[in-house]
This record gives sequence, C-alpha cells and structure tokens, in this order.
Amino acid sequence: MLKNHIIVGNGKWAKKILFFLKKSKIAKQVVVISKKKKFIFYPKYKKLNNHEFKKFLNKSQTAHICSSNKTHLKYCNYFLKLNIKFIVEKPIVDNSKKLKEIKFDNKSKYLVNYIDLFNYDFIKINRLLHKYKNERINLDIIYSNNFQKYKIKNQFLKGWLDHPLSIILFTKKKYPKFKIRKIEISKDSKKKYNENLEVEYKFKKMKITFLITNHFKKQRLINIQTLNKKYCFDLGKNFDVRKSSFYRLYRNLKYIDNSKLKFSSIFHKKVLVEKEKLLRFIDK
Repeated sequence: MLKNHIIVGNGKWAKKILFFLKKSKIAKQVVVISKKKKFIFYPKYKKLNNHEFKKFLNKSQTAHICSSNKTHLKYCNYFLKLNIKFIVEKPIVDNSKKLKEIKFDNKSKYLVNYIDLFNYDFIKINRLLHKYKNERINLDIIYSNNFQKYKIKNQFLKGWLDHPLSIILFTKKKYPKFKIRKIEISKDSKKKYNENLEVEYKFKKMKITFLITNHFKKQRLINIQTLNKKYCFDLGKNFDVRKSSFYRLYRNLKYIDNSKLKFSSIFHKKVLVEKEKLLRFIDK
C-alpha cells in the first residue's frame, strides 16, 4: 500500500485514476492538487489550506501527474527536487527539445504512463514475439476512438501517436524508416476533424503496422500473425482490478527500484522524435 499519495489534476483522466485508487484501496490517503484547491480525496473528503498541504507534502512518498501537458515539465521538476517517486502521463513534454529542461539524473525515480505497456496482455505479447523471433511475424496495432470530436487538425493524431510508437520502441529498441499506407483527414458538417492514419515499419523478420482512427468506435487491438497462427489481444477488455493496467502501473511505482518498466529519458526522446517526424510528414 502507498501511504501518502498526490494526484495532480482533476480532469476526466485524473478522475479515472482516483476512481481506481478508491476501488483498489492501493493508497492509504490521496490528496488532489487542482487549479482552484487542494483536498483530501480518500479516505474522506477534506479541503486543505496551504499549511495543511505542506504538512502532507512533507510526508508524501509518491505522486501522479494527470494535469494538462503544459504543466508536466513544472511538476516533474517539482517532484524530482523533493525526491518523490512519481508517474507522469504521456507525453512527458510537448516536444523532444523540452525534454532537456527536465532535471533527470541516474537516481531519478519516475514512470511515464504509456498505459498499454502496463497492460496484463502485454506480457503475453512480448513472450509470443520472443517465441517467434526467428519466424516471419506481422504485428498489427489498431487504435480507434470516435467518442471525442476534435476542432483542431492533427489534435487527435498528436494525442494517440505515442501509444503505438511506445509499443514499437519497447519491442524493437529502434525505428526503421516508416511507410505511410494511408492518410485521411477531413472535416464533417459540424467542422470537426475525422483523421485516419496507417503506418508501416519493416524489420528483418517482422512487419509492424499501426492504424489510428476516429472513424470507428473505441477499441485498442493488437494482432500477431505468424506463419501458422494468429493471436488477437483486446487491450481494453480487462476489468479485473488486480490485472488492470492501472494496478500494474502502481505496482511498478511501488517497487520502482526493481521495475522492468522503468524508462530512461532516451526512451521518451526516441518516441517524441519519431512522433515529430510523422507529424512533419503529415503536415506536408
């Protein structure tokens, strides 16, 4: 169990994390920092003044930054200075240049929440890729979400590109040249953007493709095709609290010194650089 845990932010994603923490009882006490106030969320609601918050902060061991992207840099450096273990939502910063402004060192204890890398099924996926590493493999990654509509061009793609790119980099450690299979960007009658991007990467014995689209209902799928078998994984279907991505994320935070999913700043930089390359190509 985590003792005193801090959540930065109080938006939709932060509320999902708070619901999980309450349901799993993984933290003894949770304090939320929002724009307007600071309050104890769990086990009992209580608004905090600055003196009470500083007192809680001095006893805090862990935190989770779920606020808007533009605040990530500020809070990363804040918790690094206080030597607090923390999770920060992806993208860690908006671009690869800003990564230099985060004061990481070899002793820094943090996780970036590339959520699908903490999915219970991702362990099975990695095992299968290792098992068939000497065979021809096709790995297809599909992300779709038409729940939210976007008024700004590429806003949807910018928000979702980190997911497949983190999977590719975690699996293969580098990116070869990409091939764009399909780009479709259009506006509907309500002036909202529909975006559809399909990209291919070729390795020696593996072909990885990913599709990001807001044309279809929400789903997160990974398909593996070997010479003789096909495996399908739905990353959005596991509702068991102790097998959920959130639970594995927090387990890795608690035991971060021994975590297999502790990432270096080099990992984040490679994801951001590849994301920037794709977006430059799309904007041509």
